[in-house]
Amino acid sequence: MNVLLLWLCFLIDTHALFTPDNDCGKTKGCYSDCGDEGTTFLISWTSDGTAVNFTIQVELASNADQYGAIGLSNSQSMGDTSVTSCLMTNSATTFAAQNSYNTGRSNSPVTPNPTDGLSGETGSYIGNVFTCSFARTLTNTNAQVFDLNSDYYILYARGSVSGGNTIQQHAVSGRSVSSVKVDLQSLTNVCAEVDMRVKAHGCIAIIAWMILANLGYFIARYYKPLWSSKKVFGSDIWFLIHRVLMVSAAVLTIISFGVIIQGKFTVGSNNFERSHPYIGIIVFCFVIINPILGILRPDKQSKYRPVFYWVHYCIGAGVLILGLINIFIGIRLEETDTSNQAYYVFLGYESFQIAMIVVLEVLKFLEGKQAKPVESDREMTAVDSDGIAKKEETRKEKENQPYAWTVKLILLCVHVIVTVILPLAVVGIVATGTSTHQH
Repeated sequence: MNVLLLWLCFLIDTHALFTPDNDCGKTKGCYSDCGDEGTTFLISWTSDGTAVNFTIQVELASNADQYGAIGLSNSQSMGDTSVTSCLMTNSATTFAAQNSYNTGRSNSPVTPNPTDGLSGETGSYIGNVFTCSFARTLTNTNAQVFDLNSDYYILYARGSVSGGNTIQQHAVSGRSVSSVKVDLQSLTNVCAEVDMRVKAHGCIAIIAWMILANLGYFIARYYKPLWSSKKVFGSDIWFLIHRVLMVSAAVLTIISFGVIIQGKFTVGSNNFERSHPYIGIIVFCFVIINPILGILRPDKQSKYRPVFYWVHYCIGAGVLILGLINIFIGIRLEETDTSNQAYYVFLGYESFQIAMIVVLEVLKFLEGKQAKPVESDREMTAVDSDGIAKKEETRKEKENQPYAWTVKLILLCVHVIVTVILPLAVVGIVATGTSTHQH
């Protein structure tokens, strides 16, 4: 079921990557996210001595009222930033440019005239790519419209527009900043800086859910008969392993949540991206709730024990599916700077897990249908008292050995190996995405 959902997510939202301009660094300066398979935004510029001619290209999933913006700052923060935004409104039939200024986390149009110093605005929306061009004079009498003769960090943002001309706060996955200050009179080709918090958040979540939580679920659901007669400190071995894995997954989930949270909660600019933080919060809440339910579980003889089991199981299985879907969404967000290889490996991983569920459910069904062997009285009377004791001991060992014990042990070994190797491959792809560089 979750594989089908993941494929659906893959089909309904494919980033409309476009090829960077080959003239970047030759006849024009450029700033983009420099992805291996293409780019999701590109800001280019040329200077004619009196003005800088900018072109902003942004991949947008729809023609809703949205904007793409370039910010100039003396630091890498969004505060105290001179911003020029290209607005696309009225179902991509109206295009305009305006100047604004960031004070802290707030953005306000430059007064008294937000278009002062801007000219030659043109725009289009073709093939999910919003293109906007404008000229901005090198100097301006308004201190909030920075002098373009100086070097600045370039900031890029995109988001929604309300009321026809009011830009909303950008999405966390719709902004970036250069690693160096840029001379807008030069023809440099600059790549966006990768936010390592995003990569750390993703890598921790991958380990928590693709490895720890997944194995914890499968051991409790399918593999506990392998240790049905083994106890440590009075507890079943399978339960101790399950508890360690799930507690570790919960701790890592909390850590990954803490890594990515910063200031105001923001969401993506389309439905695909917008679901990621909401699913993440749901997962986070149930990661806290389910272990508490485990601690409060009723005694085995309690009439509420079956109710607890199904509630605990449904929450655990549901959150595991949500967590895995959210990882898939996360590695597709443009700010993770992750290549297509990551989600192809992820889909292979999920396909393997589904295959394991089918095989293990069949074994579980056959185990339930297995009949107990009937002991022969004649066989029991044919041996002496010592022989009877030995045969009884052997019989009990065979009865206690779980159905298809050898097959399940082999499956467990294969399961652990694949469930560790493939997620670590995804971690490697996410962690080693395109690095920041300047040509």
